[in-house]
Amino acid sequence: MNNLLYLISIILLFSINTVLNASEKLQVSFHYAAFNSPNDGPYIETYMTVLGQSSTFTKNDNNKFQSSIEITMIFKQESKVINFTKFNLLSPELSDTTEAKPNFIDQQRISLPNGIYNFELIIKDKNSDAKEFSFNDIITINFNDTEICFSGVQFIDKFSETKTENILSKNGYDFVPYVSNFFPDNMNELIFYTEIYNISTILKDEKDILVQYFIENFSNGKTIDQYSKYKKQTAKDINVVFAQLNISDLPSGNYNLNIEIKNKENVLLKSQKVFFQRSNPEKDINIEDISSINIADVFTNKYKSIDTLSEYIRCVRPIADDLEKRFIDNNSKSTTLSFMQQYFYSFWAKRNSVNPEQEWEYYRKQVDLVNNLYSSSIIKGYESDRGRIYLKHGSPNSITESKHEPSAYPYEIWHYYKIGEEINRQVNVKFVFYNPELAGNDYTLLHSNARGEIQDRNWERRLSKRNNTLYNHDVINSDDQYGGRAIDNFNK
Repeated sequence: MNNLLYLISIILLFSINTVLNASEKLQVSFHYAAFNSPNDGPYIETYMTVLGQSSTFTKNDNNKFQSSIEITMIFKQESKVINFTKFNLLSPELSDTTEAKPNFIDQQRISLPNGIYNFELIIKDKNSDAKEFSFNDIITINFNDTEICFSGVQFIDKFSETKTENILSKNGYDFVPYVSNFFPDNMNELIFYTEIYNISTILKDEKDILVQYFIENFSNGKTIDQYSKYKKQTAKDINVVFAQLNISDLPSGNYNLNIEIKNKENVLLKSQKVFFQRSNPEKDINIEDISSINIADVFTNKYKSIDTLSEYIRCVRPIADDLEKRFIDNNSKSTTLSFMQQYFYSFWAKRNSVNPEQEWEYYRKQVDLVNNLYSSSIIKGYESDRGRIYLKHGSPNSITESKHEPSAYPYEIWHYYKIGEEINRQVNVKFVFYNPELAGNDYTLLHSNARGEIQDRNWERRLSKRNNTLYNHDVINSDDQYGGRAIDNFNK
């Protein structure tokens, strides 16, 4: 069985958000964020939610039913334990097991000096025979006095003014953590808290700053204007950003919450972003608008085969946005010919309102090219990782290919000098594809430094998996391998 039910592990500045399947049924959400206290130094806050329905309730000494989850957290540097905590997380008590089992949360504050830590989280349902579950990650804490620093970002479920100081209290409020970066359609507010350090020290005589926070599309980095706000603040040693955005109209998709600090000249000083997902089916693609298109007047009217149009719609997925991908995945094979004609026209009219057919014909030539280059016996070229990247970003500026390194799987490293539109441009972007099957033409994307793509800090070890101990969490770089050149090729 796969112990990790699913992992959303976007490693950002001092934060991780993950959902764990800690046993055959126990489900735990875990998140942490680092902060810096002017008196006590750096610390991390850990947030945990246990799905009550997934845990085991048994009678306690009060003759009530209760769940007990044993939590162990270990922070190590070079095999030396720097900090350690172990405790039992208890659920609310129930009179009987017919009652609904509530979810229950935990929050801890753990002092940790600046440094890199090997973190291990061990979870055990004490009322179950299931084996304990262990989760490992690398935590980096790097606060200093010479630059502006962000704390981690805490998502908040609800808040109230502090009446009595407690573990949930910060800056006059009690924050109940929202331990997830998935926002379903019944959640209409995105509430968050973060701290910024050293602004007054760095700016010296400047007092006025602008804090801007906004939502951007994860796949292309475009700012969504209606979800952009700002606050004027006075520079302090610790500036607090506690804010909320109404996301009731935000469609389903993958996004970043972006927080920026600017001076009075509107110059960006520092920023950080946090990944989240939104599910909001009612705000997805407007079917009525598409259905109103008169197909007699558009170029897609010439395509009379559902199979052909279905293929054409699927092949545009590499350049589709999140909403379009959702529609393609769910509807490309299950609708009428006329609606497919309408949808396909709307897709290209959105990209070239003057001559959508010309835009499509140019793209179709690129699809033909990647099908010839990257198709395999299992998938077509546009469905492959190399085909997707080619269609999305065009031809790379250089390709380093290696098929015969002694310990590595066959691989290719693609290098782009720049990708994306000017406002969201990324430079010196690289993609590592490899072929773990050692045969055929199906190369899988292993690692990239591009925004929105898979980033695997252990990619070099995975590339040489045959001769490496892959799950050695104390090591990132590959073991020394005769003839290994992958990291040198990536760093060219």
